[in-house]
Amino acid sequence: MKRRDVLRFALWSGASGLIVALLLVPLALGQGEMAVQWGLLGWLLTMLAGVGGGAWAVSQHGRSGVGFLLALGVCMLARLIIFVAGPFVAAPLGTEAVWACVVGLFAGYLPAQATEMIWFARSTARTG
Repeated sequence: MKRRDVLRFALWSGASGLIVALLLVPLALGQGEMAVQWGLLGWLLTMLAGVGGGAWAVSQHGRSGVGFLLALGVCMLARLIIFVAGPFVAAPLGTEAVWACVVGLFAGYLPAQATEMIWFARSTARTG
């Protein structure tokens, strides 16, 4: 893939996650400061993993070797660790922090994952 494609993917993925965050922040504001903080933290962590890992996968897509599979595996593992660690770290602060973190995790994960799936489906359709 060209560097331009990687940048385009990162911009689309980041923008899709930002739209979801902008929709959820007003709801979180009504739940208190802790909900906003933990929600944004969860969102930020999964967006970083999704955009970064997705961009790496885009850069490896179509090349020979195991780079693409390695990028997918590392990205999936990073997201799994974040989904386990986030609520675990938030747990001592109570259920409000845990739920806010979980909502934030999904708010970052879903748009990044959807962007990846659409990107690779379209990319494969163009080349295959």
